[in-house]
Amino acid sequence: MVYNLGVKGATLMDPRIRLQHRLLVAGTVILSYLAGGAACKFGSPNYTLTVIIPDTITGTPTNGVYTYKELTPVSFSYAAVNPAYSVEVFVNAKLRYGSSGTVVLYGDGYKLTADIIDIRGSWLITMTDVTATTPTFQFTVTLTGADVLSGTFTDSRGYHGAWTGSVGTLLLVYTDWYDYVLTGTVFGFGAGTAGSYEGNSSTGTWTAKKVT
Repeated sequence: MVYNLGVKGATLMDPRIRLQHRLLVAGTVILSYLAGGAACKFGSPNYTLTVIIPDTITGTPTNGVYTYKELTPVSFSYAAVNPAYSVEVFVNAKLRYGSSGTVVLYGDGYKLTADIIDIRGSWLITMTDVTATTPTFQFTVTLTGADVLSGTFTDSRGYHGAWTGSVGTLLLVYTDWYDYVLTGTVFGFGAGTAGSYEGNSSTGTWTAKKVT
């Protein structure tokens, strides 16, 4: 019901109708707020990726903090300023990659670091002859040197030799153990993947596991 106030163009709404109108407006505002909140909550979130690389490495993405949508694949590619060096990449200090690859952001606060591979230290070596089904030799070898590219080594049995790790290729050459030569890659050495060896008229494969 509408009441005439005696003023041209002015009317007074029935109290019951006015209450219904207010409830309708309030409901519309609440629904609009909830719809906006749901969009923020259930939409694709923004995640950060922090990239840290030293001056000895070039590539992309460069140092900085980047923002991406969830599940975004982020490609990276790096190279050492000195091409003789090898590069490794870690994501969240756990997942190890080579110098290039792609990481997918499943969460916030990811951290990507790139660095020069340094294989100096002690490693557990397992050698298996091509004709054998179980390990033929197992010992610890310690690599030392003034640089990450070359040096000398001694194994736990007392044998010695020289090693080189230039341009990604790794060689361990014994000088006093039947001329054994172990061949692999610098990145594979750190990953524990197999290389090959020959010596004493035999051939086979070998793996390495970091001790210290």
